[in-house]
Amino acid sequence: MIRIRAIGDRFRGSLFYVPSLFVVLAAALAWGVIRFESGAVSGGGSTRLLLSVTVESARSILGTIAGATITVAGIVFSVTVVSVQLASTQFTPRVLRGFLRDRFQQNIIGIIVGTFTYCTLVLATIRVTGTGDRDEAAAPSLAVTIAIVLAVASILGIVAFIDHSARSMQVGHIIRRVTAETRERIAVLYGDADDDEHPDGIPPEPAGEPAVIRAWEDGWIQQLSERVLCGATSPGSYLRVDSGVGAFVVEDTPLVTVWGDDVPDLRRVQEAFVIGAERTMQQDVMFGIRQLVDIGLRALSTGVNDPTTAYEVIVHLGSILSDVLRRDLPPRVRTDVEGRTLVLSGRHDHGAHVERAFGQLRIAGAGQPAVLIRLLRTLYLLDEVMCEAGHQDRRAAIRRQAELVIATAEQAGYIDADLEDIHREARILGFLASEPSARGAGHGD
Repeated sequence: MIRIRAIGDRFRGSLFYVPSLFVVLAAALAWGVIRFESGAVSGGGSTRLLLSVTVESARSILGTIAGATITVAGIVFSVTVVSVQLASTQFTPRVLRGFLRDRFQQNIIGIIVGTFTYCTLVLATIRVTGTGDRDEAAAPSLAVTIAIVLAVASILGIVAFIDHSARSMQVGHIIRRVTAETRERIAVLYGDADDDEHPDGIPPEPAGEPAVIRAWEDGWIQQLSERVLCGATSPGSYLRVDSGVGAFVVEDTPLVTVWGDDVPDLRRVQEAFVIGAERTMQQDVMFGIRQLVDIGLRALSTGVNDPTTAYEVIVHLGSILSDVLRRDLPPRVRTDVEGRTLVLSGRHDHGAHVERAFGQLRIAGAGQPAVLIRLLRTLYLLDEVMCEAGHQDRRAAIRRQAELVIATAEQAGYIDADLEDIHREARILGFLASEPSARGAGHGD
């Protein structure tokens, strides 16, 4: 199943798959129209639907449409490449997946290349002989009518494509898209999770010499099937996953360590993992957070210096964390009915999600007091959500991050007025109980 999902994800992120389907459909449409009109002509019927054309005019129209659409296709491909390059340079290379997975863009390209395919195939079947009435009867009126409809659809699609490309390059659109995709993954991966850990925590590793399954290739772990992995070992085995989803593994590094009576089935272990050349979000919520953090870090860099984009990233990260913190995460330890124990040593807890979202932004935003104030306000909103939901244990990571924000401000070398603004905000939000007893570094008398 995970192999099928991996193939589906690869097709979805390809600019070849959907356009190739349009090419096939256009070829089928051309074949059907040609057969229909051939039968109508041989039966003496008239196929002049909407348009009345001759053989020469049909050849001229179809040739013009075919030439124009293939030229426009080149322009569309150029615009796509430029958009991808600009997004990679201005934001982060990790958002390129979203541009390539854009179904609207794939459909427009498909309509254009499909129109070219249809016109070319019909043009190749038009008879060059015939005069007078027989010439009109042989002209493919229906085929030309459909070609003109497709040409109009291509023109409208090009206009829509340009408008869509301009909108999709806006940073707000990119941030919202990544946020929506991440929250969708959260609903799928954490929706039915049970936060009950193993009653004794992580059970101790059994005695004896374990079998170590090593990575068979370099790449990112995109998916892991826990059921298939457990099925590769004998009942009663103890399995420890040393590298989980979202980790990059190098060939021959430890992947899974197994204690059991029998040697694990290496083929089935390999079937349990999907290792690819790039990181994906199929089972990796942290990758969505990583993309937003990268956009925020680029915005806070010296060359860009765009704190407003960083604000937008921070509030959307707050939206994602609100969704994560209200849910129970999948347990790190699982035990199946046949006594197998599976330990996912690299699985993240709630605190790790908070740290991954705000840790680097806090450091990068040290030169911008307004960014740190936005972080404090977002953390306050998360703290309120957790208090309202009754998850008191999850507030510790939020308040810890707020303390780090305050400490970062105190060590950033701000002037007294800026530091006092941050302290005042922290006191209002409840992260600082009283007046600071000492000034931060660089604020001495």
